[in-house]
Amino acid sequence: MKKLKGALKESGIISKFLQLIGITIFFTTTGLIVWSVFTTGNSTDINSLKLLQLIQSMGIFVLPPLVVAFFWSEKPLDYLFLNSKTNWKNATFIVLLMIIFIPFINLLGDINQQFKLPDALSGLEIQMKAMELQAKQVSEKFMNVHNLQGLSFNILLIAFMPALGEELFFRGTIQRILGENRNVVSAIWIAAFVFSTIHLQFYGFVPRLLLGAFFGYLLVWGGNLWLPILAHFTNNFIAIIFYYLKHNGYKIPDLDTVGVGNSLWIGVLSGVLGIMGIFLLKNQTQQTKCYPTE
Repeated sequence: MKKLKGALKESGIISKFLQLIGITIFFTTTGLIVWSVFTTGNSTDINSLKLLQLIQSMGIFVLPPLVVAFFWSEKPLDYLFLNSKTNWKNATFIVLLMIIFIPFINLLGDINQQFKLPDALSGLEIQMKAMELQAKQVSEKFMNVHNLQGLSFNILLIAFMPALGEELFFRGTIQRILGENRNVVSAIWIAAFVFSTIHLQFYGFVPRLLLGAFFGYLLVWGGNLWLPILAHFTNNFIAIIFYYLKHNGYKIPDLDTVGVGNSLWIGVLSGVLGIMGIFLLKNQTQQTKCYPTE
């Protein structure tokens, strides 16, 4: 095993992407086979779908970055920025910043939903809206739980696993590969674009793109993947908690409506405060001008 560690570290950018794609396909296919064996491919049972979601999170986003990092570096955890010391003052600030940003994210999402495709692409627009509606319905079924056991599993499945896996894949791996050519800004935005695109939700593309870029800058400024993982987790966690409370007898507003409509001013204020917070965070984190090659 020691001989294999770092064995492919001289691979070029294209070669690394091909290796990443190949390993991702392998784990995805293996995961689907395992899921089919244990559930007989039942795509209507919600527990079966949750198991599929968990397997996909592991097979697509978590395992491939860990495997390629093993072959690309003699210090895989360092390569993925997982061994960096966490500054808990910065971590706490990031959590507060993500809470502040919620109304602004809602406002951006509301603006994004107003986008219209040309008449020639009306058929595509109808299809995309149908896909987003279906995805929303599945998501609501996932979050529709009525006890702490179900809530805890949802926090693992919908908050933690996507935060860990997607940050490993998009920031820790894709952004890292692209950043090795010294153009870190391009790496951040390309990874964010791929991150937003792969969700196949056009009407949430803009806020997800900006969130992805923010996560990318967090990694560059702090040199620590746990910071964007924490930010990503916080965003998901708050949505799950609000949904659980609202659908279990607690009289609270719908989180998605805060910052839009009559509360538009909250969305604008959220954006102003959030952007100010980003500049403060940038100044207090240790910045790295580029990714080292090793």
